[in-house]
Amino acid sequence: MEIEQIEVLQLGGPSWEVGLGRRDSITASRSDANNSIPGPFLSITALTSNFANQGLSVTDLVALSGAVMIY
Repeated sequence: MEIEQIEVLQLGGPSWEVGLGRRDSITASRSDANNSIPGPFLSITALTSNFANQGLSVTDLVALSGAVMIY
């Protein structure tokens, strides 16, 4: 278990088993990743829009952003 996982569990966060391997593609694309991953200096409006374009909610944005900040 990674330190981040332990910290999330200690803070009362959720936990679930995740299978290994990619489920979204059988190939990798640097250009697709660069176009899909939000930049570090985006405004909250741009981040919300970027996440929505990926099928993610504001709740997802907060959870993923918060998980990064714990570390």
